[in-house]
Amino acid sequence: MYDWHLNTFITVADCGSFLKAAEKLFISANAVTKQINLLEDRFGVKLFHRSTRGLTLTEAGRYIYDEARQMIRHADAVLQKARALEGRQAAVVRIGASLMNPADGLLAQWDRVSARYPRIKVEIVPFEDTAASFRSLLDHLGSRVDIVPCAYDTHYWGDRFRSLHLTNLPVCIACARSHPLAGKKRLCLADLYGETVILAAHRDEQASKLSALLAQTGRIRVESVDYYDYNVFNRAATSGALIVSAPCWAGVHPLLATLPVDWDFQIAYGLIYPQEPRDEVLQFIQAVAGQRA
Repeated sequence: MYDWHLNTFITVADCGSFLKAAEKLFISANAVTKQINLLEDRFGVKLFHRSTRGLTLTEAGRYIYDEARQMIRHADAVLQKARALEGRQAAVVRIGASLMNPADGLLAQWDRVSARYPRIKVEIVPFEDTAASFRSLLDHLGSRVDIVPCAYDTHYWGDRFRSLHLTNLPVCIACARSHPLAGKKRLCLADLYGETVILAAHRDEQASKLSALLAQTGRIRVESVDYYDYNVFNRAATSGALIVSAPCWAGVHPLLATLPVDWDFQIAYGLIYPQEPRDEVLQFIQAVAGQRA
């Protein structure tokens, strides 16, 4: 529908460098440079000002950037509409799922009401537990995946999607089953003294308060990570470090024990879905929302 090199152009513009864009796109910096040069030759305009401080868009580049983003959104909408007209996904709700974001609980809720919606079929779409994969999923929510059940934070991800809040989960601590704390039924803050605690660096108020609480003791080393993936849980299982967790991740790693803590921190858990969902997606959301009553 459009020149796929535009995706590379947009990524370079967002990153401000060929190297950072290459890392995000999982290709070489040389390949990124060649694609941008190809676009500039094809369009007959200079897209970037290049300097030792990085890349900035030219006036022409800024115009093409804005138009390209609209073009991609329009192309996605056209393809979605065409497929719907053909009837291939008119009543299919696609749920994104991964090891870190399982769909079991959501499917159990749907099973209780699915008989009322015989037209709606559910399809599970697996995705990788990496920051790049999840961000791409959010950027194209509604194109490949309609709904993702997960712990979410609208302050961190912005207003690109809508959310259905299902519950608040207590913030827990997970540790290796061989760790001395694993034998406890419940932890208190003092149990964490002398330990390294891994914490996802989300920007919501709860996470900020928890990070401050851990740091102000002066007796807990806080290690901040950008995103929870399986490698982070692996590291907690093998290094002896603790990890801030929640019940939704209790079954992620068989070598980790998830323990409640005597504090009041919580994390929101629910569904994220597009700002303008298809009718069947909205019906699915409304059906699941009715289960909370």
